[in-house]
Amino acid sequence: MLRRLNIRNHALIEEADLSFKEGFHVFTGETGSGKSILLGAVGLLLGDRADANGVGLNGDRAVIEGEFFAPELSPWLKDQDMPEAMGISIRREVLRNGRSRVFVNDAQATVGQLKELGGRLVNLHKQDDVDIAFDRRTLSDILDVAGNHGAVKDAYLSAHSAWLSAKAELEALEALARAPSGDAHYLEHQIHELDALRLHTLDWDSLLAELRTLQHAHELHEGISHAASACDGNEGGAMLQIEEARRALANLGGLDREVDEIVERFMSLRIELQDIADTLWQLQERKQPDPNRLTQLESVHDAVVRAMRKHQVDTPQELMAKRDVLNRQFEAIEGLEEALAAARALHDQLQRALTTAGIALTEARLLGGQRLTEMVLPKLKDLKMPHARMTWEMPPCAPDDIGMETPEVWLSTNPGSPLLPLTKVASGGERSRFILALKSVLAGIQSTPVIVLDEIDTGVSGEVAMHMGRAMKEMAQSSKTQQVLSVTHLPQVAAQAEHHWEVQKITDGASTHVQVVELKKQARCQAIATMLSGDNVTSEALGQAKKLMASTGSERPIQSH
Repeated sequence: MLRRLNIRNHALIEEADLSFKEGFHVFTGETGSGKSILLGAVGLLLGDRADANGVGLNGDRAVIEGEFFAPELSPWLKDQDMPEAMGISIRREVLRNGRSRVFVNDAQATVGQLKELGGRLVNLHKQDDVDIAFDRRTLSDILDVAGNHGAVKDAYLSAHSAWLSAKAELEALEALARAPSGDAHYLEHQIHELDALRLHTLDWDSLLAELRTLQHAHELHEGISHAASACDGNEGGAMLQIEEARRALANLGGLDREVDEIVERFMSLRIELQDIADTLWQLQERKQPDPNRLTQLESVHDAVVRAMRKHQVDTPQELMAKRDVLNRQFEAIEGLEEALAAARALHDQLQRALTTAGIALTEARLLGGQRLTEMVLPKLKDLKMPHARMTWEMPPCAPDDIGMETPEVWLSTNPGSPLLPLTKVASGGERSRFILALKSVLAGIQSTPVIVLDEIDTGVSGEVAMHMGRAMKEMAQSSKTQQVLSVTHLPQVAAQAEHHWEVQKITDGASTHVQVVELKKQARCQAIATMLSGDNVTSEALGQAKKLMASTGSERPIQSH
């Protein structure tokens, strides 16, 4: 469950620090009071896309923090190499430049990881999610949860993956078969060109080093000769001068310890300089210009560079890899007929296996749909749709990573009316009630600690609103769900809540900010009365508010963790 939500510098919310308990929570407030800002912060906490426009005026970043109690997600944290804990702490920072940072249990995480974690923690229904609720992937996932046929789905996905690989291989071979016959000769020519370079024997770094030396051989030879003469030349070389200095001091040997030390250093210097001079004379001999060797290396170098440009690679190693690719393509063309026959046979075999797995998945989803129908219809009756009938249709489609069908909900809400696709026959209020009934059923099947509903009760009123509020409260009491947080404009729904929050927009004429306060007792009664009668709260409205609150029964006991 969500234990705490802290929002700082997000849009008009300077700071909000909310502590939550289990049960049914409602958020109310006038239109434009900032409820969407609050839900936007929750969305960021669950992995929604960050926007720099959401950063307020009090700093360079918006910070949203949430603390959840979800011990069942400890294995997921371990799989993601995140710190394990019974409680999960999430922090999302949105910077003014539009970038954001994510931390889970104080360890940095990606937005993708946050989105996956958020989907396991919270089921968030937004106002514009009505159509999304009936898209193909969402309905398929719902049927898979209801049918509890994970093994059947995994078998289909495995068959689909194998078939995709075989299909890609067959298409590649068919493309080769359609290519001009001269391609094989051209491939062979390219392979011979690369083989002639003897790339497997080429030390490219050594070649470049030697080539650089030979290209500057004259400068090197002249410089080395000059340095050797300066060290050990016959006329005034460094060796003669050092020896002269050494002899001048050698006659003073034994007279002064410091002078003796310098004589020893001259001896060491003489030995070192002689070694340098010998090395330079040897280098002079070895670094002679060699036009023939230079021509040979330039020829090899230019041939390799031309080949790299031709094949659009950067190194001889990549050129060798390209040669292997060309060779495989050539071998494939040589044995193309046999390869095509084998690829077609494998493709057909895996396609039959995919069809079998797809039919099994469709049948499993139909059974899951029947189970859902049996559970949803009583919920719809409770929501004042007593004549509702529904079924699931599975029109076939091309196989993909979802399945081989497009699940559709068909509904009839009035006696004598035919079953038709729900998206075509249901009004906005009926769709909202259907989604609520469906979510209520799923709350008892799959584990989602927190359910957030943004005005799911839009388009209803009166007694239906009372029933929708009761359905939300029952969802919060499900064994698989710990909290339901609902944004509502309906007093009948607000009266059902165990916890009532009001979103208020405060302005002093110079600035505006949003605050969220928890209402207790009289303040809550006043807020519900305002929802009933507007700003001019009458005694009749207060009385009606008290009656609504009294009709909800006792509050749900709060369990501590």
